[in-house]
Amino acid sequence: MSFEEAVKETNNALSDFIESTPLYLDMLVEKRRVEVNTFTKFNEYDISRSRDLQEMGWYTGVPVTNGVWNGLVGRMEAKGLGDAIGSIDQSSDLIVSSLAEPRVNKMKRLGIVIGNVQSGKTANYTAVIAKALDCQYKFVIVLSGIHNNLRKQTQRRLERDLGATVNPAEWLKLTGEEGDFGRAYIENAAALVNSHQRVLAVAKKNTSRLKNLLEFLQEIPDVLRSRIPILIIDDESDQATPDSSPGIDDDPTAVNQLMKEIWAEVRNGSYVGYTATPFANILMNPNAQDANGLQELYPKDFIHVMPTPSEYFGAEKIFGVDEDAGRDINHPDVVRKIPQSEVDVIVANDRMKTSAKQTVTHSLEDAIRWFVVAAAIRRSRSQSDQHSTMLVHTTHYADPHFAMRDAIVKFLEPLKRRAREDDVEAFREIFHAERDRAAHLYRGGDSAPSWGSVSAEIPTVLWKLKVVVDNSRAKEEERLYYDDDDPQSVIVVGGGTLSRGLTLEGLFVSYFCRSSKTYDTLLQMGRWFGFRVGYEDLQRIWMSPGLATDYQFLASVEAGLRTDIARMTRLKRTPEMIGVRVRQHPGRLQIVSRPKMKHAEEIEIDYEEERLQTTNFDVTDADKLIRNADTAVRLIDQLAEQGYQGPGDIFSNVPVEELEEFFSTFEVHERFSETFEELYKWSSRKLPGQLWSVAVATGRGGEHLIAGGRRYRSVQRAPLNPDAPEAVRGEANIRALMSSEDIVLDIKHTDAYRQTKEKSDKSQLTHRDQFLLRRQAEGAQGHGLLVIYPISRFSKPDTKSENLRVPMDQVLSGLDEKHIAPGLPPIIGIAVIAPTDFEQTLKYDEKGTYVAVKPRYEGVDEYDESDVIDDEADFDGEIA
Repeated sequence: MSFEEAVKETNNALSDFIESTPLYLDMLVEKRRVEVNTFTKFNEYDISRSRDLQEMGWYTGVPVTNGVWNGLVGRMEAKGLGDAIGSIDQSSDLIVSSLAEPRVNKMKRLGIVIGNVQSGKTANYTAVIAKALDCQYKFVIVLSGIHNNLRKQTQRRLERDLGATVNPAEWLKLTGEEGDFGRAYIENAAALVNSHQRVLAVAKKNTSRLKNLLEFLQEIPDVLRSRIPILIIDDESDQATPDSSPGIDDDPTAVNQLMKEIWAEVRNGSYVGYTATPFANILMNPNAQDANGLQELYPKDFIHVMPTPSEYFGAEKIFGVDEDAGRDINHPDVVRKIPQSEVDVIVANDRMKTSAKQTVTHSLEDAIRWFVVAAAIRRSRSQSDQHSTMLVHTTHYADPHFAMRDAIVKFLEPLKRRAREDDVEAFREIFHAERDRAAHLYRGGDSAPSWGSVSAEIPTVLWKLKVVVDNSRAKEEERLYYDDDDPQSVIVVGGGTLSRGLTLEGLFVSYFCRSSKTYDTLLQMGRWFGFRVGYEDLQRIWMSPGLATDYQFLASVEAGLRTDIARMTRLKRTPEMIGVRVRQHPGRLQIVSRPKMKHAEEIEIDYEEERLQTTNFDVTDADKLIRNADTAVRLIDQLAEQGYQGPGDIFSNVPVEELEEFFSTFEVHERFSETFEELYKWSSRKLPGQLWSVAVATGRGGEHLIAGGRRYRSVQRAPLNPDAPEAVRGEANIRALMSSEDIVLDIKHTDAYRQTKEKSDKSQLTHRDQFLLRRQAEGAQGHGLLVIYPISRFSKPDTKSENLRVPMDQVLSGLDEKHIAPGLPPIIGIAVIAPTDFEQTLKYDEKGTYVAVKPRYEGVDEYDESDVIDDEADFDGEIA
């Protein structure tokens, strides 16, 4: 029942016996209200907060003396993680308060926590488990992926961090590091659970293991089970859990069916999925119940997004998403391109999947040499007590991994032999080539590494260096294993087992040329994402052509997902009320495999406040560049003639229909064409009365755009070096068009802008502050914004960006000298910010938010349970 119903029922039951019952209840309710309001703070990422506050939430964040959480805090402090405790505490508080209240029969909650790849999800759910146990949750089930090594790693961490090894008598462990969930304790399930304070199981999402778990739960009588609050943590919840059967009417996949059956046995408790790639989870059927009444594990009650720490290196930071033009110094120069000719040699396809031939190509040689050098730099920084790892990931087929290991070992043999004679000259060139390319990232106090100090450490690195294979076919004793008492330097070759959950300790070099068609697989394969404290400047990623551009797009998808969740929160919606949208790639990528999208439905996109900018230009067609300049001139002439001239280079209060010809005529790169067109259509159809501003950006370029009786001086936007990972022949990729405060270019003259700037303690307003200004009555009043950028054909890179960029005329003349002939107009780029429903004329579901999208092409689900070998023993440890 609800909190209000409980108060009413208590009053009815006691008021006849205790006259002052209403008074006492009022005092208790008020005390509870104060506690809840003190604890609960509306968080923009947590969709269940509003409902929990209304229901007088049960959790107030007060720690239990000598509880599991306090013990965890002590262990974190002892390991030097004290700085992280605050954020973990706050985030886990929000999640725990979203769980079902323990000891309340039939109260159940389904939710999901979205983190980042390699971003500390395990630490977060360990904190959630600790606090839940302190609040009378009793039975914790952690479903730890599908691979043996991840399950063992998780078991080991949880036992250590939760204190199960310190106070074993308080715990009933149904699994251990030496064995997964077996059948030894099923017959005595009720007695065992009843006689222990806490119960822990860490099992794989494997049909035999899940069947054992299901039978164990079913052996506990219903009356007892209703008094046992159960917390299910589903690590990597988008893997295996969602139904991936081909059609809507087909029987669900075995793991999905068993997961639903296990959830059905829970009488009081919570299911919390953890993943960095939640696409399959939010595309589940939210209304699904089968003939037996089994509920789908759609996260209907809450979605929580873990905050991204500033020290985290994710796709957004590494691949330069949402950068400001002219600020390349903040972009880490850590990505290197693998030539396509080498990719063709080392990437295994169906024909080569059992081939024993693998080669260490020139780029792989560079990557290995840099790994050795970087590991030596770490030793010179007194980091020899930490692990150092390099990842080689070229295929998901298992056999070529062993051949690649052998090829790397053979390549290293002469280098090791010479190093024993103090000859390390083979590493000098890569040291000087790479040492300073990302030096600005380093936050330590050590001086710049010298060749003398580094070369002295290289022989030791080579002497300790191991090359291992980690896949489902590798022998247990040969697989990756980190022993904190024996820090190692290791090159690990693998595929699927390295793409999910397993932490690669001290990873700072990745050689990656495997591709995928789906968002989730690509993101999960990016094991280089994460924290690199103390060696931020040493990380390098070698990848095949085109992948960097894919990751740039995926970073924007992730940012859009978080924005949509924040918007749902502002409108006090839960996932049960409305789905979360996912942006579809305009080309070859699809969100998840086709079977997982069978419930997806394409609905209009909501473009409200969307920001688009052209960063790629097709420079193969000289006439198109001129046509675009003519289109821009016609629009400016038209606006000037009709009297829309505002302050400076701004045209104000422009009706949306005045822009129709421009948007229908202006030709953007094919990557952006559909979104620009749809944004304008959405604006004119949904918000026809909302006005626009049109601005012309000006800079210091040599050319001018002559329009509306004025001369607009061009801006400088130098393209990326053709050798850069994102660069494509025939294109000029400038990475960012908009400068730091161009979002408010049309209202920089207003008092609202000046006052906001005065209140800010930063030299530039954040994007968040700028968008808030666009919504305000004294700011932009929700107006749309079109910015026209005349880009100089002779744009020069900033001196700080000379390694990353080249002059624009170098790219243009490399295709055709006609591109830089005298008298040509600037290249035109455009940026658009869609208007806001300022007067709230539309309902939420009228804005066009879409739940998901229909797939455009066939896809293959890369997860196949039959390929995953479960050779773990059944756990049959002694009961304490």
